[in-house]
Amino acid sequence: MDPEPTTERASQAEESRFEELERTCFVIMPFGKKEVDGKEVDFTAIYQKLFEPAIRAAKTPENEPLIPARTDMDAFSSSINQEMFEYIMYSRLAFADISGFNPNVFYEIGARHSAQESGTVLFRQLGHAIPFDITSIKVFEYEHDEPQIKKACAFITNVLTETLKRNRLDSPVRLALRAQKGLGPAPTPGPGAPAPATATASSAGLPRQSSPAPVLEIDRFMRDAEEALRLGDLEQAKTNYWVVLRIDPLNTIARMRLGLVLKRMGKHNLALEEFTTVTKLAPDYGEAWKEKGVIEGQIARKIPAEDRPAWLSDGHSSLERATMLIPDDFDAWASLGGVLKNVRGDDAGALSKYAHAARISHGHPYPLLNALKLEAQTKGKLALKSVRKQLKAAEEIRRAQTLANPPTDTPWCYFDLAELRLYQNDQVGFLEYVREGIRSCDADWQPATFANTLRKTLVDQGIQYHGLNEGLKLLDEAIAKLKK
Repeated sequence: MDPEPTTERASQAEESRFEELERTCFVIMPFGKKEVDGKEVDFTAIYQKLFEPAIRAAKTPENEPLIPARTDMDAFSSSINQEMFEYIMYSRLAFADISGFNPNVFYEIGARHSAQESGTVLFRQLGHAIPFDITSIKVFEYEHDEPQIKKACAFITNVLTETLKRNRLDSPVRLALRAQKGLGPAPTPGPGAPAPATATASSAGLPRQSSPAPVLEIDRFMRDAEEALRLGDLEQAKTNYWVVLRIDPLNTIARMRLGLVLKRMGKHNLALEEFTTVTKLAPDYGEAWKEKGVIEGQIARKIPAEDRPAWLSDGHSSLERATMLIPDDFDAWASLGGVLKNVRGDDAGALSKYAHAARISHGHPYPLLNALKLEAQTKGKLALKSVRKQLKAAEEIRRAQTLANPPTDTPWCYFDLAELRLYQNDQVGFLEYVREGIRSCDADWQPATFANTLRKTLVDQGIQYHGLNEGLKLLDEAIAKLKK
């Protein structure tokens, strides 16, 4: 039998090497004993006792264990620079310890950031300073004292596993170059308009991704994600979007939709990371700025104003940017009103934004009812003559939701209808929808929220409508019953 051709053997060896690199975590760190903050640190011991076991415990999204690699720990058959740069360029992950400000470490980090848009994780010893040049990059802290080794190992494993799952763009070099050259702009669809499944940008990451992203594969995973969403399987949808981003990290549509899924799952900090990345990749993508602002506002709202750090964005600037980019999107204006009201305490400013959102939406119930509430609270009266058409339009939207099978957004669709009927002096309709809303409640806070709104908006301002007191009595009885 003829020997296997040399070119075929070489091809197989290259393919095997690429498969290995797909599971490799290349460790960039000082060698031997070095001084850090006036103390001698044995980095070889840290690698052996902490980094190596932590990396081996991490799994890729394909459920494969990571392979740790460090140039001084390998027996090289050729130039160390060649092997080192191969690891830097093509490893699935790069793990860098910046403790001690070793110049070789920073050189290799720079090379990695130039080569790969994602998959670079920076660590430092607890309390060690961060150089000014990289303060914009997230750097994780670890402890290496013997009592903390087990805890630190689990923490590092979790960071690496999550980094692989999310495949977040982490290279400031690649982001800056893309911003400078204006590459990969995202579409800016109007409200409700469907977005294309794939973005035009392709990945320039691992060897198997150096050519344009495989569009058919991306389309398949995008369709699978949409089907999972239709079935309510958010976890599966999230996984499919992650796979798309593994193939094409610059796919702004997949990244945007991943952010929306994470938002629905209540993972606000993770969602914010995705929306922020989209705004960096596509600065004119209004929807991304809107979602970024909404999440920023929700995070800021949980922290009392006196305890809120000055650096924490409250969503105002992001939402202002959104209203400039998509001025006809009423939701952007209403969300800006929400930040002014709930985070900044600026009721007058919020009223202006809600009223504008109600006008351009031709009577969407969310901004309209918020505008009316603030008008009553700030002015002590309601001027409804100019919004009669908006009231009817809002009623049609909410009534359509009650006619769905099953009704959507209960009990709030009924409570909003009750409020809309009240403003139109329909006592019978008001009480009917109050009862319907109560029947849809499964917790006491729901009727309590509506009752408190009516009292704050109307009763406390001395504004009376026929049936209001009777409706409040029904709500109070429902609250007492649901508390039992």
